[in-house]
Amino acid sequence: MSNMRKRRPPRGLKRAAAALAGLMIASGCALLPREEEALAPPLVQPTEEVFDIVEARRGTIETVLRGGGVLTSSRSEPLFFRESGGRVLAVHVKQGDAVEAGQTVLELDVGNLELQIRMQRLNYERAQILFEQAVRNGLTGPDLRLHEIDLERERIALEELEDRLNRSRLVAPFDGVVTFVADIHPGETINAYQPLVTVSDPAQVQLTYVASSASELLGVHPGMEATVVYDGDAYRAEVVQSPSNAPTTTDLSEQERIARTLVLGFDSPPENARIGSSADFEIPLQRRESVIVIPRAGLRTYMGREYVQVAEGERRKDVDVEVGLTTSTEVEIVRGLEEGARVILNN
Repeated sequence: MSNMRKRRPPRGLKRAAAALAGLMIASGCALLPREEEALAPPLVQPTEEVFDIVEARRGTIETVLRGGGVLTSSRSEPLFFRESGGRVLAVHVKQGDAVEAGQTVLELDVGNLELQIRMQRLNYERAQILFEQAVRNGLTGPDLRLHEIDLERERIALEELEDRLNRSRLVAPFDGVVTFVADIHPGETINAYQPLVTVSDPAQVQLTYVASSASELLGVHPGMEATVVYDGDAYRAEVVQSPSNAPTTTDLSEQERIARTLVLGFDSPPENARIGSSADFEIPLQRRESVIVIPRAGLRTYMGREYVQVAEGERRKDVDVEVGLTTSTEVEIVRGLEEGARVILNN
């Protein structure tokens, strides 16, 4: 058995097996799912850029100062005492009251001073009678002089008491209206030079405006025309005081206030004007005619550069410009832009 040779498979069988294997591979591939083709990306239509455009035009531009002020009087006098320590006896007026010249508006407690004055007037009258009697009796020399001294002494004492009484009262210096009364009550102690009551002349009406900053009043000068609207009616007015002609003072806080204060005087003040009421005003500052004007929204700034964007077809073009007058809504273009240019506004 060991010498027997192994039998080889016939060649035909090998060929049949190879053919069968090839057929199975081919049919197996046909059974696998076919790979899907990749979809092409959708076409995106570019959005067309829309500009908000205005044409540069020639026109008039004007800067105007507008604000709201308070009606005051050009003739106002604050009333105060020159000495400290007195106690308030009575305040006889309130804000808005009409007063007459010489009327007592506030008085201090002086105790029995009025009684002392009455007694002293009698002393003075007695000394005067005795002096006149001495003259009639023909007294001369030292005897007459003694009567003269007594009379002078009583007169001086009476004047001093009357002066003390006058110094204890504040009186209206002229016919007018009380525009200020301090928050002070009977029994309280007053300080020297403390304004307690202010009397104003209602016939001398003016408009006072205090700006938020001194720079707001740059370019405002005395003599400039103004319009004041009070109680629905317009009145002509004129700048009578601005920071350029304001009175000087060493008080720093008052100095700062004056630098922000504007006073307008009326040509014909309103007949129904009430001191302390408010009114609106406007003052034309500068006016330019036939100049290139664009909306303020068309001006652009960057790092100190001022420029506009101009539409040329579908393109934008930056154009440097020189700016003149500027208002809250418009800008004057002095150089760099021609009339009719299509300016793109800021969005």
